[in-house]
Amino acid sequence: MKVALEELPAYAKQFVESLPKELGTKAYVVGLLGELGAGKTAFVQEVAKLLGIARSVTSPTFVIAQTYTINHQPFERLVHIDAYRLLSGESDTIGWKDFLNDPKNLVLVEWVDRAPGGIPTGTHTLNFTVIGENVRNIEEKKA
Repeated sequence: MKVALEELPAYAKQFVESLPKELGTKAYVVGLLGELGAGKTAFVQEVAKLLGIARSVTSPTFVIAQTYTINHQPFERLVHIDAYRLLSGESDTIGWKDFLNDPKNLVLVEWVDRAPGGIPTGTHTLNFTVIGENVRNIEEKKA
């Protein structure tokens, strides 16, 4: 689906509205793929706004993971992970398995293809492709 950058808030709204209404047995994980500057972090920022997060949301490139408290039933936390620099040994340090196993977590993972052990089973993916200065193609694959 072609999305102009000014349409990203509307796309994020559709995404939030499509989130599960009931908890599963594990976290709801969405992998974000695409080259640097494709719009992954901008998408997370829009989702965070819609979930009521007032503070600034930035790429967790150096801290690897940021957790935000949300009140968007059924989820209690938005976990934003940047797996670009995540090494297999670091995954335990940031609580990777805990994030993925808690059904109250909505987990958005940038560079999910670099995640330890590969893309977690059951992950939905959004692949952002730059097709113009202000236009992206976003391909969604449901698990």
